[in-house]
Order: sequence, then structure tokens, then C-alpha cells
Amino acid sequence: MTKFRAPPNIWEVQNPIHLQGERRRAEITASLLRPKSDDRILDIGCGEGYQMSYIVEQCTQVIGLDLSVERLKQAKNRVRNADLVCASSERLPFRPQIFDKIMCLELLEHLNEPHKTILETESVLKVQGTLVVSVPYKQDIVATQCIHCGKLTPLWGHLHIFDERKLDSLLPSNFVTVKRIHTGTMVMAYPLFAILPTKVWKPLDDLFKWLPYNKPSWLITKILKRGSNR
Repeated sequence: MTKFRAPPNIWEVQNPIHLQGERRRAEITASLLRPKSDDRILDIGCGEGYQMSYIVEQCTQVIGLDLSVERLKQAKNRVRNADLVCASSERLPFRPQIFDKIMCLELLEHLNEPHKTILETESVLKVQGTLVVSVPYKQDIVATQCIHCGKLTPLWGHLHIFDERKLDSLLPSNFVTVKRIHTGTMVMAYPLFAILPTKVWKPLDDLFKWLPYNKPSWLITKILKRGSNR
């Protein structure tokens, strides 16, 4: 009998370069989010809860939302102080304007209609609230042919190529981009630089992204909600 094994979650990954990249991205996201003690924060597509672990002790409430029950079980074991909800990002089960801040990390590229998720964040985010979005930056979509059905299937489930213009096109009129960070060069992920604090490695990361064949892997954007969507 053939047994299929699910890919390891982020807590189980042994590759030091992968782990270092995830750690650095989490640090950048937390610095953009700037959680406060009275904040209520939503993590859309929280997966196993890795990003939540960086902020859960700093605010009133963190809610992680994901469609995968298995991933939410992992998150429950790792991030015990977070509340977890199994639901679709296209139909958020929360009342309007309840969250001070929202994270949506490495999710939009997997969705058929990512603008629907962005519109849902507009509904549940307070005025003057912050949305932080992370997407792969100008990553080519590579497809392989399924040996069973013959159809082309995108690797990693990525359906969209994102750059600044593509992401901005999804935003409602009352969402304003206040900061963009391009990151993911060798300085970000290489274990040799693991001991460097954020304020040191990030300028190096910015410098290395101008070198040939070393383009950034991620675009992380801080967005502010101003007033109502018209």
C-alpha cells in the first residue's frame, strides 16, 4: 500500500536557509505591524502560526484564520494564546471594523480571486487600521504537467505574479500604501548572517538586492485604511 506523507510545516523544517528566511520575514512583518497591548490582530492564512508567535504576547488578542484544520492544529500546539478559526478568507466570520491590524502573508498568490480577500479585510479593519501584506516578488509561475490528468499545474500553487502595480490594483479606494519593503536576498536567508540584528542585516539586504541575479524574493507592504470605501 502506498503511503503519502504531507510536507513538513514550518516548525519542522530543517533547512537552515529556509528557516532563516522565515525568521527574517517574520521580524520585518512585526516591525511594520507594531503591535500594541490593546490591539486586536487578525492573521489571515495563518498556517501553523509561525508569524503569530512573534506578536501574540504583545497585544490583547490574536486570531489566526486558515482553511486547513491540520495546520490550525499545529498552530494550537505552538501558539497557545492565540484564538483560531477555520474559515475562508473570502468570507470572514467577523463583525465590521473589529480589528486594529491584519496580516495577510503569502496567501494572495494562491487565490483565484485575491481581490475578494482584500475587500473582506476592508470590512473588518478599523478606520486608521493597518494591513500588512506579503507576496512573492516578480516570481515566475512555473507549471508542471500532471502525469495523471495531463493538465498543467503551477508549482507551489502560485497563480499570480505580483509586483507593486499588481498589488495596488487590488486595493479599495480608502486603502493607502505607506511603506514597501523588498527583501529576500542571500543576506536575509544565509545562516552566516543569522547573528546580525535586524537593524544591521536589513541595510545589507537592501544593498545586495542591486547585485545581478540577486533580486528580492518578497514584497512586504504596509497599508493604512482611511475612512470608508466609496
